Amino acid sequence: MSKYAFFLGCTTPAKVPQYELASRWICRYFDIELIDIEDFVCCGINQVNLSMEAGLLMAAMNLALAEAEGLDILTLCAACTGALAEAIEKLEKETVRKKVNEKLQKINLEYRGDVKVRHISRIFYEDIGTERIKSEVNSVRNSISNGVKRNLFGLRVAPHYGCHYLRPKSAFAGFEEPDNPRTLHQLISATGAYPVEYETLGICCGGKVFPVSEELANSLVQEKLNNLRDENVDAIVLQCQTCYLMYCGQQKEINERDSKHYHLPVLLYPQLLGLALGAHPTKDLGLDRHEIAVDKVLDKIAK
Repeated sequence: MSKYAFFLGCTTPAKVPQYELASRWICRYFDIELIDIEDFVCCGINQVNLSMEAGLLMAAMNLALAEAEGLDILTLCAACTGALAEAIEKLEKETVRKKVNEKLQKINLEYRGDVKVRHISRIFYEDIGTERIKSEVNSVRNSISNGVKRNLFGLRVAPHYGCHYLRPKSAFAGFEEPDNPRTLHQLISATGAYPVEYETLGICCGGKVFPVSEELANSLVQEKLNNLRDENVDAIVLQCQTCYLMYCGQQKEINERDSKHYHLPVLLYPQLLGLALGAHPTKDLGLDRHEIAVDKVLDKIAK
C-alpha cells in the first residue's frame, strides 16, 4: 500500500465535495492510503497576486508539513498542483530556500527539498497504470454491481486537461507535453469509454479570468460547449474542481440567463473510473450533487 499526504485545497471541500468522495473511493480500491494533515493551508496561488513572497511561504509550509511526515503529496486541484510544484522549483535556489526556512523556523518547520507533488490523475497513470485499470474494469464489466451492469463501451466523452495540470512544464519533470497531452485520453480509454478528439481541447475553462470578466469567462465556456455539441459527446471528463464549476455551474447559469439549451453532463475522472469499477453513483461518487444531471450517462452505461 502506498501512502500520500492528501492535499484537498480550498475549493473542493467547500464547493465540489463529490470530487473528494470519489477520489477517496478510488484510492481505497487501489490500496492508496490518503493521510489527512490537519495543518495544511491554501497552496498560495491566490496570494501571489498580492505578494510573491507570501504565496511561496504558504506553499513551502505545506511542503514542509508533508516532509515532516515523510510523505509525498497527492493533490486533486490542478491549480494547487501547479502552485506547489512551481514552489519546489523556486526553492531549489539556496538563497530563496534559506530565506523561507528562516520564517518557517518560527513554527518549527523546515523545508529540505525531499517532497514530491503529483496530481491524482498522474498517480493513476504512473503508479496504477492503464493496463491494471483495464484489467480491473474488465473483471467487473459483466458482473452485477449495485443492481446494474456497467459497460462504458460506446460512451463518447471529451477530455479536458485544464491549464495547470501540466504547467509550468519545467516543474513537472517532463511528465507530458502540455501542447499535446495524451494521458487523460489514455486513462479514459482504460475505463472502456471513448475519448473524443475535438478542436477546443486546449482552451481554458475561464475560471481564473472569471473574477475579472464574467463575460469573457462565459464566452470560453460557450465556445467549448458549442464545439462539443457538434461532436455529439455524452459528457465532458475533467480533473479539476475549478474546471468542473465552470462547465457545470456556469453552463446552468448561461442556460437560465440567455435561454440556452446546453445539457452536457460533467464528470470528474475519479467518478468515471468509479462507474467503470462498480461504485455506487451517489453514495460512493456523489453524482446526485451535480447541477447538470448525469442520468443520460448512467442510462447509457447500464444498457
